[in-house]
Amino acid sequence: MTGKYPGWEIMEGAGGGYIAYRTVLVPGHSRLSNVRCGATMKELFERLEQEVRSEKRRSAAEGSPERAA
Repeated sequence: MTGKYPGWEIMEGAGGGYIAYRTVLVPGHSRLSNVRCGATMKELFERLEQEVRSEKRRSAAEGSPERAA
C-alpha cells in the first residue's frame, strides 16, 4: 500500500500510530508537509491523500498563465 505514495516512507510511531515522511524534503515556504501522522493507517492514508491534492493544486497554480505574468 505504501507504493501508492512514492516519495514517502511510512513507519510505526514509538507511542503508537503511524508516521510518513518525505524522502526528499520540501522547503518550508512551499506550504506542503514533510511529515504526516495518523493514529491508524487509514487516517494516515487520508492525510497523505490530502497532501497529494495540495501538491496537484500547487503544481497547477505554478503552471497557470496568470502566474507567469
